[in-house]
Amino acid sequence: MSVRSVTSARLTDGRPQLFAGSAQGMYTTWKVTEHPDAAWTGWQQFYFDHGRAVSLAAAPLTDERPQIFAVSDGGELWSTWKLNTDPSAAWADWTKFNGLPGSARSVGVATLTDGRPQIVVGTDSGAVSSWKVSTDPDDAWSDWTSFGGPPA
Repeated sequence: MSVRSVTSARLTDGRPQLFAGSAQGMYTTWKVTEHPDAAWTGWQQFYFDHGRAVSLAAAPLTDERPQIFAVSDGGELWSTWKLNTDPSAAWADWTKFNGLPGSARSVGVATLTDGRPQIVVGTDSGAVSSWKVSTDPDDAWSDWTSFGGPPA
């Protein structure tokens, strides 16, 4: 499997989970127990039917549920998150971020000092950013703000 993008997330019980985008789809694996030397599961397909994932990022919500961001080869930004804090909980259906100015090329995410995630998306017209408007993990995202970019 030729991996195009990879990211990692931390489940609420502390186990790491990896996500990889390839020409064959998106795949995931995670530690089977909390022990640091535990084995990894085999790679399993992770449902993503929006083209190929060319860029991936992950960050925890304020309640520690992981949220995954994926840029599709069609230039769209998508996201999914654990539905509750149980590490075995299902993932939400993929949701498209609308209003993105330009086609998405890459995505990065960081956690602000109050725990809210902030994403930065590289587009064909520069970088833009959005963040959770409050510390409520189910709250909305801000409007897109130009982040500028490095000099050409």
